[in-house]
Amino acid sequence: MKFDLFLTLACAMMMLFASAYTHTAYAQSIEDGLGGHWTFDEADTNADVAKDALGENDGEIKGAPKIVEGIVGEALSFNGEEDYVVMGPATTGQNLTYAMWIKPVALPDGPKVIIWDDDPQGGGDSWLELLADGTIQTQRNGDGFGVFKTTTAVEAGEWTHVTFVADGDSDKKYLYLNGELDAEADGKINSRDTRSHVVVAVGHDRNAFIKPFYFEGEIDDVAVYHRVLDKAEVKENYQIAFDVEPAGKLAMTWGAIKAR
Repeated sequence: MKFDLFLTLACAMMMLFASAYTHTAYAQSIEDGLGGHWTFDEADTNADVAKDALGENDGEIKGAPKIVEGIVGEALSFNGEEDYVVMGPATTGQNLTYAMWIKPVALPDGPKVIIWDDDPQGGGDSWLELLADGTIQTQRNGDGFGVFKTTTAVEAGEWTHVTFVADGDSDKKYLYLNGELDAEADGKINSRDTRSHVVVAVGHDRNAFIKPFYFEGEIDDVAVYHRVLDKAEVKENYQIAFDVEPAGKLAMTWGAIKAR
């Protein structure tokens, strides 16, 4: 009887510890080199702010994106008309990695921006956009990361993990989908030191003369790294959403892991 009581108390303590852990750990499996991480979890997000887990670049919410069930914890749902998040100067240098989960409502009729990084002066742009055929393209030719796109299309209504890696040392660029290398290209990579202005779900929020391209759908767990992630690390970041212990066991993972 005493043993059963002890076991019950021990299990309760473990559950409390696991609950506390979900508010102190990172959703991204890889922490080394993180420059910004926005979980979009309900505990970290309200009508005005999406907190940066590092506490340096809290996102300013524009419009009224809804907090919905995500792939990891909660996500933000953008309406494709006025919703977006401004993170500001969250990147630096030439070696960079952008990583996030996306779930478009439908394939768009034209390019829609997932993440955008620039200053308001023009030039040095770098962004990821979803195209009408479901592929994901980087822009911009000549003054940023150069144009190339995935060979594989994402599916509307399905979660897809997207990672873009810029290696400034070798002038190489890589696009990963769901942890697997999907496309790569050569080309000069400009530094983000004087041009960083990160925005999610829209482009050119401070260049009023350029038409914005609002993303419609859900985005979860956005991370920016100030270094190059290798193939194994990209795969690990993707896999964390599925590393769940069997039913009845405690899974020491950030947030409630959701099925795709």
